[in-house]
Amino acid sequence: MSTSEYQLPKSVLKWAALGLVVSSAVVIAISIFSGVKFSDLTALGYLTFGLAAGVSASRLVVQVVRFRVITVGLAGDPRPNLNGLALTRVASEFVSLSTPATSMGVFVRTAWLKGKGIDGGRALSIAYFEILIEIYVGAGLAILAAVFAISTGAWAVGSTILLVATVLIVGYTVIFVIPAVRGIKVPHFLFTISRYLIGGPRADDLYVRAVVGSLNFSLSARAIVSREALPVAVEAVGLTIVEDFLAGTALWLVLNAAGLKIDLFYSTLAAYGVVAIAQIPVTIGGAGITELTMKSYLTTVYKFSTWAPIVLWRIATYQVMLAVTGIVFLLFMRKATAHSREAPPKAALEGIRV
Repeated sequence: MSTSEYQLPKSVLKWAALGLVVSSAVVIAISIFSGVKFSDLTALGYLTFGLAAGVSASRLVVQVVRFRVITVGLAGDPRPNLNGLALTRVASEFVSLSTPATSMGVFVRTAWLKGKGIDGGRALSIAYFEILIEIYVGAGLAILAAVFAISTGAWAVGSTILLVATVLIVGYTVIFVIPAVRGIKVPHFLFTISRYLIGGPRADDLYVRAVVGSLNFSLSARAIVSREALPVAVEAVGLTIVEDFLAGTALWLVLNAAGLKIDLFYSTLAAYGVVAIAQIPVTIGGAGITELTMKSYLTTVYKFSTWAPIVLWRIATYQVMLAVTGIVFLLFMRKATAHSREAPPKAALEGIRV
């Protein structure tokens, strides 16, 4: 494998670095302006924080297992060598967490799959399929959270969650499911325009790549959403539900320590109602939006308006995850660079840029 197989645009790496700074700054700012002191956080218990962080980090294991299940089930024959899969999946999560669009990690996974010899269209469709499962299950929980919030009289936060969750489902259906059913057609007028902008030969090459790439993606997506792939989808959905309840458990631990007696199911609904809003690519990692939405949800639904557990929950489930996945991301890039140095010069150039 060469480092070019995993090489991200410099802009993405800058977003990741900025994400680390901004997300931390938001937590600090909220703590200062809300009057949350370090003693307020420690009062919730070091054990509570450790358990919440540990449960949150355990979601990475579920993500690795799910990615393996999907890859093995959908890659076709011959099955690729899956060495490095765990490292790649966790490293890609760092990119998702530290950039505005939470689906950015899909490009790292696509590059890795292509490096394993899987066709580009199928590699992208496999990576998007995992995102699709995450979105559908998470948005389903968010819709339940919205209905529950509305039933308690919290119309504003409930209707907002419902709207965003619906948009997510529709948007990802348009991106993945419709191309699988009807195919993607590259408009020919784009080719005509590109000839004037970049010249005939380059435009011809670009158009052929676009047509072939879109066709491969459509064919692969169609195979993935077929009946034969149903067992893989069911298993992936099951693993995603486990992952989501782990996220709910982290919130449940913190809220119960703070005095809000809420069961695991409703804490999971609260977590994914908030996650749905945070999917809007406005801030890096949902910084600020996540905290404010959780505050609004807990205040309007449960009449619970304390900031300290929200700050502790955010640190345990986001800052800790950034630290863990960030370390793995550095190891991932170091390994890719080492492989590049060992590879022949020609092979080192045969990668893809994400």
